[in-house]
Amino acid sequence: MRTDQAEIRPDPTIALVGDLLTDIAKGTIRVPAFQRPFVWRPAQMLELFDSIERGYPIGSLLLWQTELPIPSLERIGGLPIPPPPPAGQQISYLLDGHQRVSTLFGVLNRPPRRGPTEDDEDWRWQVYRDLRADQIGSERYRHHRSGRWSPHLLPLAAVMRTRDFLGHFREVELASRDVEQVDSLIREAEAVVQRIKSYKLTVVRLQGASLDQAVNVYARLNRTGTRMDPDQMVSALTYRQAQPSLASRIDDIVTSVADTGYGELPRLAVFRSLLAIAGESDIMSPRWSLVANFVQNRLHDDLPHTERAVRLAAEFLRNGVGMPNARFLPYSHQLVLLATFFHTCPEPSGRQYDGLRRWFWVTSWSNAFAGATSTMLRRALAEMRRFATGEADLRPDVAELRPMPESFNLNSALTKAYVIWEAVEFPRRLDMLGQPFEVANALATGDNQIFRQVVPRDPRPANRLIFPTTPNTSVLAALKGLALPTGPGLFDGNPELRRLVGPSKTEQILESHGIPVKSWRRLCDGGNGAQIFIEDRTELLERRLRAFADHLGVQLGGQVAGAADDDSE
Repeated sequence: MRTDQAEIRPDPTIALVGDLLTDIAKGTIRVPAFQRPFVWRPAQMLELFDSIERGYPIGSLLLWQTELPIPSLERIGGLPIPPPPPAGQQISYLLDGHQRVSTLFGVLNRPPRRGPTEDDEDWRWQVYRDLRADQIGSERYRHHRSGRWSPHLLPLAAVMRTRDFLGHFREVELASRDVEQVDSLIREAEAVVQRIKSYKLTVVRLQGASLDQAVNVYARLNRTGTRMDPDQMVSALTYRQAQPSLASRIDDIVTSVADTGYGELPRLAVFRSLLAIAGESDIMSPRWSLVANFVQNRLHDDLPHTERAVRLAAEFLRNGVGMPNARFLPYSHQLVLLATFFHTCPEPSGRQYDGLRRWFWVTSWSNAFAGATSTMLRRALAEMRRFATGEADLRPDVAELRPMPESFNLNSALTKAYVIWEAVEFPRRLDMLGQPFEVANALATGDNQIFRQVVPRDPRPANRLIFPTTPNTSVLAALKGLALPTGPGLFDGNPELRRLVGPSKTEQILESHGIPVKSWRRLCDGGNGAQIFIEDRTELLERRLRAFADHLGVQLGGQVAGAADDDSE
């Protein structure tokens, strides 16, 4: 620890839910602006209340107590909170527990309502406890979109305030003639209220920490919740009221590319691109306080250059490589290096463009950035800059290239590269009815279920097809249901007649997916035909991959299949 930094003094305490909500409502507990927005799913919100009622621990909260005026959110759980106290008074900033606290405050502090919610987002904060005896487990808690009043549904918005609680059951008594049932509902509701109000939270308070220390404490937290990205850490350390935060500017760049329909590029890669363009030597540095000092001098000025370079890199990936969507980028470091190139050379020559294309495929096929280190990236950046200025050529290692993944695994860079290649090789395919569809459009949906297995339990890529079928129809059934093409032997010895007649609709469908007709026939025959089908299609795909690599000027070795490890970032 530096001698000029105060010692951090953690102070664990116990707080009731009601006391926590009161401090939030007064504005003395705040969420710093560098925190990510609320992202919990509705099911997570319900599980939180079920855990509280059961007395299960929900994790401690981490509060940083300081007199420093830190920019903070004006709303928590969708509800406005008062402005912070005047300067000089101590404030508690929530470093860990944003999602949990937002759920508690947004649900329990909301005024009860009747009828449907006013907007599409408000319904998530309307949580109810089903008081009937036959409800078990987490099913006791539910969202109630319609908001229609029901005597057995206790709105959690009525739990913390006695007046709202009594008002709810006054209506229950007026609506029901069954006194015994009403008494049962009230007893259950009172027990629920007692469990929630008496629930004790562990609160750890940090005192004597600087902003730098507080941000680094948050960054080191090993929680299952939403982690802080490096650009958000730097934003926290350099936040200025007069200008947008660095994190929001990074979001703007990501959004500008996504708005073209290409999907979201990795935020961390965009941030590292900014570091590289600004001249930072170590783009993977964990010493974010040093980077923050660098930010104040350079990074904000280099944001426009970064946006332009990232957009040019995305255009190259889309049009030069044929990558159908941003989510199939094999390695995020590839974006950083491409952005560095296009910052230095926004209008590459034909030779450079071809060199970049070859570099992309070779680095994707060779696991080049799996476990990349700071030293490795520093060298790669220097090499890319020399290539951009025409001082040297890119020379990626082509010794061990195996572009066909042994198994289909979308957490693997090799599988993502295979998906890109297949989209380039078979861009326009036919569905089971013979209707054409664009593969890029299908891949843009973000649904991994479009990669459908032909036969069960075979992980090889040749067993996966993007093959739309009618509802409740498997790919295997759809393939077997295709009409038989003209029988074998009819055109033997008469290729001219075959050329004049042309392929049948079934043959066109199969060809559009890279399926040999002979292997399809074996698949339809049953038995071991499924295995032969996958082996024949694997052979065809490997042959076309070799031809593709030859066109790039890359020679593949005897083994084409490689391990599909979880190495994509």
